[in-house]
Amino acid sequence: MWLGAGEILVLMSSSYIALSLALGNFDDVQNRPESLVIYIGAFVGVMLFSLFASGLYQMRMADNLRSTMVRLAVSILIGGILTGGLFLVAPPEWIAPNVVGVCFAAALLGLIGTRLVFYSICDASALQRQVLVIGAGDRAVQLATSIDQGLIRGISLCGFVPINDQKNRRINENDIIYPDQDLIALVEELNIDEIVIALDDRRGALPAEQILECKMGGTQVTELLDFIERHTGAINIESLNPSSMIFSDGFSGAAMGDWKKRVFDLLASSLLLIFALPVMLITALAIWLECAGREPVFYRQTRVGKRGRHFEVLKFRSMCSGAEKAGAQWATANDNRVTCIGRFIRQTRIDELPQLLNVFRGEMSFVGPRPERPEFVANLKEGIPYYDIRHKTLPGITGWAQVCYPYGASEDDARRKLQYDLYYMKNHSLFLDLTILFQTVQVCLWRQGAR
Repeated sequence: MWLGAGEILVLMSSSYIALSLALGNFDDVQNRPESLVIYIGAFVGVMLFSLFASGLYQMRMADNLRSTMVRLAVSILIGGILTGGLFLVAPPEWIAPNVVGVCFAAALLGLIGTRLVFYSICDASALQRQVLVIGAGDRAVQLATSIDQGLIRGISLCGFVPINDQKNRRINENDIIYPDQDLIALVEELNIDEIVIALDDRRGALPAEQILECKMGGTQVTELLDFIERHTGAINIESLNPSSMIFSDGFSGAAMGDWKKRVFDLLASSLLLIFALPVMLITALAIWLECAGREPVFYRQTRVGKRGRHFEVLKFRSMCSGAEKAGAQWATANDNRVTCIGRFIRQTRIDELPQLLNVFRGEMSFVGPRPERPEFVANLKEGIPYYDIRHKTLPGITGWAQVCYPYGASEDDARRKLQYDLYYMKNHSLFLDLTILFQTVQVCLWRQGAR
């Protein structure tokens, strides 16, 4: 949020400076307040969409500066094309072409500078929250592992406090704190911002009165599952239990079947089918020519939908005939079953366009867990706890797991993706759906996870 606010100021300043230079002085700009607001508003709006759709507001981008700079440049280019198209529709007579060029050049330099400053300070120790963990068993190890893997950032882990000499102590001895005083004094001494409860068994072990005193004193107290969910955008299924879902604010069946979601799906699928029709016709012709008319253009495959019902998902055919003579199998990197046209339409996600018909018919939604094949579901339900919960809502063309995790082709990948699917089902909202749809643009643009 801080990064977004800073970049909004940079974009507004860039457009204002460009106009001032083009018109000669600041007074001329201030004499056109209405046009100025429209111009700056259009520019900032288009650029924020471009930055957001390129995935530049994901924290993982801080780990790859080179990729970030490339994406920034591409975002500026896309923003320039979109803004140029906007000005072609409604051309402002008083804005010369050189204004737009100066504006985008200033924006690029400003955004690069903002990113460099932000990434240099976002992990600074002074800005990190001081966190103390209550527990040193299996659940505490899950938190330590998430931190070691870089999934949780922005915190300084002060240590783990074992309660009642836990027999199942799994944390490294160097990370354990044995307080000489009560918990309240330890929290004050270490200047703790947040306490995370990670006990394997709370019965008779949790020092409830001391933790309540800490909370009343301003220290945030968070359960392990909520802490990991907040930082990773996923629900840790190893820490999940039925009571967590029963008493959670999320996982509402009413929200998953929201009529507003269905209205949105109907309207959006109708409009997109109209706009995508030329691309679909060209794709169908290319597939037909490649196989000389001997193979079908569309591929129908049985998938598991809401409440476990089977339906046929529609795709453009991207594999050669007889691709699954040996039975159902996961797609692999550089799969030799994929045709030349198929490789292109998979990389660009054009092969998914016929699924707009599945959305229109109510078998799928735009956003939701990706539907799996019955052959895979049967095995995954046996090996992964809570896997069947993802079938309580409509499957989607895209989803939270698709924008957060690469292509999954194993049971371990399915387990990881389920954690994102559960997060989506718990926190579902129309705003989250729109966020996922915007971020799906970067999945297609950068060809993430296509096989």
